[in-house]
Amino acid sequence: MSENIIVRNAAAADRKDFRRLWKACFHDSDAFCNWFFENRFLPEYSVCLETEGEFASCMQAYPYSVWLRGREIPGAMLCGVSTDPNHRKKGYMGKIFPYEMEMLRQKGILVAPHTPAVLESYFSFGHFPVADASYLECKSVPAYPVSKNIHLLSAKADFERIYPIYLTFAKKYSGMILRSKADFLRKCDDYAADGGKCIAYVKNGDIKGYCFFYQTEECVDCVEAVATDGNYYTLLEGLYPYAEGRALTVKLPPGLLLSCPFGKMMRRQKGVMGLCNMQELLRLLDLNLPYGFSVKDSVIAENNGCFDFKGNPYNKASVFEIEAGRLLQVLAGYHTLGELKQTIKIYDMAAFEEIDRLLPKCSCYIIDEY
Repeated sequence: MSENIIVRNAAAADRKDFRRLWKACFHDSDAFCNWFFENRFLPEYSVCLETEGEFASCMQAYPYSVWLRGREIPGAMLCGVSTDPNHRKKGYMGKIFPYEMEMLRQKGILVAPHTPAVLESYFSFGHFPVADASYLECKSVPAYPVSKNIHLLSAKADFERIYPIYLTFAKKYSGMILRSKADFLRKCDDYAADGGKCIAYVKNGDIKGYCFFYQTEECVDCVEAVATDGNYYTLLEGLYPYAEGRALTVKLPPGLLLSCPFGKMMRRQKGVMGLCNMQELLRLLDLNLPYGFSVKDSVIAENNGCFDFKGNPYNKASVFEIEAGRLLQVLAGYHTLGELKQTIKIYDMAAFEEIDRLLPKCSCYIIDEY
């Protein structure tokens, strides 16, 4: 007897089931889960799977603008991809994922970034890395003097003051979420709901940087550190006293070179991204390249075909053939075509090399988890 599986759009009444699976899979605190499902759960952007009447798998999305190659692109951050532990290894993700991506396309979403714990889990859906992050890792932070220029933030007015720093910072990196002020303040509330703290480096009355972090008896985990040029080191010095005697991890933009006498810097892939609507993305990027290419996409049928760099159907010979996810890595600026040459079928090498030259890499980064 075949299994009765239903994949459908979520409804407001599904909130408790979404929360139950999130808690079972990610083990976040009740305080955080309560806040998240009160403020972030959007059933109209979420999907779920039921089998034999049992709620077994789900995923969520939240719409944002994404900054790609200097353009503001309609996007949606994916999160909460989860399956009940009793229903794993049954291929349910393979059913809800294409459903979610097609639903987002229908809503006008062009790209879907996310920052999963295991990036490789999403490669089969064409969601490949598009961002790196640097991490400062310290096993134990020694005693460090407290700076008078470091201030602990807590009031809404404080967070409103750091928003312009965030927005300027976001436009330095391809792949960043462009949050409105209201949603930036909502993110500040998100951190606070789970005990997060925020400090700012203030010089001559001006805020030069801020960082959000979680502090436990064993460690300090800084999940967002943003500073104006030349001020990261001083900002981190303000964080060290909070980590005295503890381990410390600080997530930082890629390419940032900082020295720390009691820690080391590591660089890792952090975010992936999926392509919902290739044609519209190309139109908005407005790339002036007089060539055509072929795309293959196993998730979004409409992305398949031969197109020019304006997103129009192309009836002449293709310069190359590429997977949709690999193309998105290039359009985001994370890879060049040349770096992906082994994954691409090339039909006109001279034209391929010309396109490669005209699509340079960008600095790519994603702070946000959801």
